[in-house]
Amino acid sequence: SVTSSMVHYAFVLVRVTKRACSAGARAIMKNDRANNEDEDDECSKRVVHTLLGRTVHVLGEMYHAALTPPDGNNDVNNESLDVDKKRRKRRRHDHKKHRQERHTTSPTTIVCNGGGMEPSPSSNHAAILQLAKQYDTELPTNEQQQLPRKYEESILLSTHTTLNEALNKANANARFLICYISKGGSNNSNKNNAIAIPNLLSPEVVKIINRKPLGKKQSSNSGSYYIWIANDDKDVEAAMKRLKVKPPTSRSKSKSSSKKKSSAPVLAIVYPATAVDSSGKLRVSPRVLAQHHCHPPPSSPEILVAWTNTLRKRHLREFAKLQHDQKEFQLFQERTKGYASSMNDDKVREEKTKQEMQLKKEEEEKEQLRVQQMEERRKELLESLPNEPEGASSEGIITIALRFTNGKRDQRRFLSGETFMNDVFNWIDAVHGLEREKVELSTMNGARTFAYAEQGEKKEEYYGESGDGSDDDEEGEGGEKNNVTLEEAGLGKMTALRVTEIVVATDEDGEGEDEESGDEDEESEEDE
Repeated sequence: SVTSSMVHYAFVLVRVTKRACSAGARAIMKNDRANNEDEDDECSKRVVHTLLGRTVHVLGEMYHAALTPPDGNNDVNNESLDVDKKRRKRRRHDHKKHRQERHTTSPTTIVCNGGGMEPSPSSNHAAILQLAKQYDTELPTNEQQQLPRKYEESILLSTHTTLNEALNKANANARFLICYISKGGSNNSNKNNAIAIPNLLSPEVVKIINRKPLGKKQSSNSGSYYIWIANDDKDVEAAMKRLKVKPPTSRSKSKSSSKKKSSAPVLAIVYPATAVDSSGKLRVSPRVLAQHHCHPPPSSPEILVAWTNTLRKRHLREFAKLQHDQKEFQLFQERTKGYASSMNDDKVREEKTKQEMQLKKEEEEKEQLRVQQMEERRKELLESLPNEPEGASSEGIITIALRFTNGKRDQRRFLSGETFMNDVFNWIDAVHGLEREKVELSTMNGARTFAYAEQGEKKEEYYGESGDGSDDDEEGEGGEKNNVTLEEAGLGKMTALRVTEIVVATDEDGEGEDEESGDEDEESEEDE
């Protein structure tokens, strides 16, 4: 085809250019050595002539090398270049492995009170090393006898990973599964295992199975294959039944070969497809894409690499579908987690709203009960107020004038010897709707203040700081101490009192402070 021809000619052009550049480099180095040996003090004209000759010589050598096929010497030179290339590649690989070991491996010795303790590798890691030792296979281990991470992640053994677990892992990471199933016991099976297992554990195969199947188009870092080896005879029959495969039959039609056809191993590449079962749940359904004839198994890592690479290119659509399903499943998980988190947030919000509504309802009920009780108490207080004295006589009568903070005014006449200060507070509570416990009366000049006297309060608390009551006052009616009369309080016949509502405020320390609201610009009246 046209594509294969273009690739061939490009490959030929690269080889020709490589030979020409190598020949030119050798010619330049050769002329430099010759000039260093024959260097003298000739004129500059001879130097220019020598440069021109060297240029023509180098171009000629390059042209001759480009047209001449590679001979034995060129093979030797190419071989030396390949050796240098491999050496550089090996140096980069060692540097990368050293960097991974420095960041991923644990220290060789853990010092504790009892002494040193070597770190124990994982069970799968030890099983891989044991399997390689069983078949005399050398693996790329470091000084601590630890394999690279790719080995432990890509090679799965049936003694530590079941077939279902391997299929689920391959489906979750968008990889195919290379299954090698062989039942030991016979000489033929041991020979096949001695051929296949070292090739499956070879670095070349591990490298190709960790290659990106879609190349640069692939956004994730997932590889192409996982290798699952049934190294336990107990798992052979169950694995064949799960994959629905049978050992390949021999090509010969002799009776002896037909008897031994079951001893051949199974080497298959499985596609872990996603299916929906009868209950509506997702499950992994294995589908065999290809099965090797295994007569004999792949005899070298190169053959196994070519086989897996060919199948990888042939089934790129399946790889793309696996990766698409993987992304969709991740998005589904994120949406599920987000939905669950949103439901939890909504539930917490609803509970919080219910609690707030319940508290608000309780507070409203308490407030309604308090208002109802206050209305009933004010009716009782209004009925218990002493009657206002009548007549023009002013003997034994005191007129109390009230001024409120909102500018409202009111006055009432009381008998000075029969009316107590609490009666004035009851009058304010019953008529003007201000709770007597939250009201403070003061003279217009602020020299004296009065507060409602609860049962058991002392005279100092009743009069405030400027109270002038005497300590030998007797208890008044109702059993309240220091509930003195207007006459005993020293009020004049015409007394003006400012009504201030006490507001309890809470400061930063949580302590309550009393604040008085009032207008201090009012004119003061002196007692008669």
